This record gives sequence, C-alpha cells and structure tokens, in this order.
Amino acid sequence: MKKVLMTTTQILGFVATGLVIVGYIPQIVHLIKERCTAGISISAFSLWCTASFLFLIHAAMIGDAVFVGAQTVNLVAGGLIVGFCKRYEGQVCPFHRDAYSAFGNSGHSQHRSSAS
Repeated sequence: MKKVLMTTTQILGFVATGLVIVGYIPQIVHLIKERCTAGISISAFSLWCTASFLFLIHAAMIGDAVFVGAQTVNLVAGGLIVGFCKRYEGQVCPFHRDAYSAFGNSGHSQHRSSAS
C-alpha cells in the first residue's frame, strides 16, 4: 500500500472547507427550523450555485480534491438554501419580523415627522 501524505496547502484547504460547512449551518438551520426567509436573496444564491457548479467542473477536470470538496459543499448548501427559500418564500420568523418592524417604524416615523 502506498501512503498518501497531504501537503500543507491541502490541509489548509480542507480546514477552510470545514469552516465553510460550519458557516452555512446556522443559516440553513434557521431557515428550516423557523421557516424564515428574511434577508435571503434567492437570485444571489442561485447565481452562487451556478458559479459553484462551474468551479466544481473545473476542479474535477484539473483533479483538485480540495476545490472539488469546497465547491461540492457550496453547491449543496446553496441548493438547500434556494430550495427552502422557495418553499418558505415570504415567511418571516417573529425575531426578524420584530426587528424589521422596529427598524422600519423608527425610520419612517423620523421621516414623517421631519416632513410635517
């Protein structure tokens, strides 16, 4: 059996991919658990998924395992976000509803009072 040793750059790449996974988890959990699409752009995530798919093809063609892993994670996570956003489109959790209404009301109130 031949031992395969990873290079320092490959180790850094896999650690970075792990951080990408950890970074997506709170967004996906909140989206699924609360059915809240507040502040998520379906068109932006769709575009990122397309870019990830193209990068994935490129990475596979050049045989870059780290980049294949990273783009697979981005594609799956982005796809989940787009899918659940379409499923729960327009739904907002109580936290974001309160936050947006408090922000929106104070901004509109100040604007109205200064116009009077």
